[in-house]
Amino acid sequence: MVKNPRTLPADGPAPAPSSPVRAAPAAPGLTGAGLAVVLTGYGLSNMDVFIVNVALSAIGADLHSGPAALELVVSGYGLTYALGLVLGGRLGDAFGRRRLYAWGLAAFTVTSGLCGLAPTIGFLVAARMLQGAAAAVLVPQVLATIQAATEGRARARAIGLYGATAGLSAVAGQVLGGLLVSLDIPGLGWRAIFAINVPIVSAALPAVRRVPATAADHRPGFDPLGTLLLGAGMICLLVVVVEGREPGRPLWLWSLLAVAAGAAVALVRVERSLADRGGSPLLAPAVLSLPGLRRGLAALVPFSVGFGSFLFCYALLAQGRFGLGGLASGLVL
Repeated sequence: MVKNPRTLPADGPAPAPSSPVRAAPAAPGLTGAGLAVVLTGYGLSNMDVFIVNVALSAIGADLHSGPAALELVVSGYGLTYALGLVLGGRLGDAFGRRRLYAWGLAAFTVTSGLCGLAPTIGFLVAARMLQGAAAAVLVPQVLATIQAATEGRARARAIGLYGATAGLSAVAGQVLGGLLVSLDIPGLGWRAIFAINVPIVSAALPAVRRVPATAADHRPGFDPLGTLLLGAGMICLLVVVVEGREPGRPLWLWSLLAVAAGAAVALVRVERSLADRGGSPLLAPAVLSLPGLRRGLAALVPFSVGFGSFLFCYALLAQGRFGLGGLASGLVL
């Protein structure tokens, strides 16, 4: 009986493939130096949310601005930061996270310098909004890089350090900001809280090459209309909150509430339509329907609103009413 030459015995060796298929090279791991670089940018962007609070009284006195304008100095940064996070993440997925991180870090340096050089309160508000947009470009790349370039214990450690950086940078913002304002180095006053970012980020930029280059397997979609509607609604609400408490409120101010409500309704319709067509909505309805996410938002949104309001009011009262300096105000908090 003759065996079929093309049939190997069950216990025989596996044949070598004539044209082996090469596996795609894995992304290089995230080293300690690379992790330090991405956490530096994240820490600075988070610190700048808080560092301004202890300098509000000094900013108001120097630029002759009232509480409403000072609110915009704080909330303007948060507005563009929040609006740009999803877009920044998708840009990193599409064009490379290390590249977008470097661009965001460079933009953060430039906008920090503009904040420190601001001659008027309007200029400072505009520069802060640009600074928030720069932070929105760099911050999403941090967790995305950790996710793509680590696994197992290394990923758990990196995420733990990410969380620690968030907490420590918030505390450092209060204390360091107060220290810089109190020391007045060298005659900069409140401007030093922005100027300090420039040398730190300038030193971190050359080290960005230590961060592994990663990107998404498939280029994600974008949602410019959804972003525009969300931004319009948030800006209208922000203007009403900031200006609505002043006496003699004009009618157009309250009409912004109707504009915000219309933008919200249109946003829901646009996002649902885009999701039904298989697109990539800014706020995916399917994600927002998750019970865990809804419970998380129900807890986080009131806390964030209350905490942000407390920090703003505390800084003005501690320094304006009780006469504490910047450093004492930060240390007390």
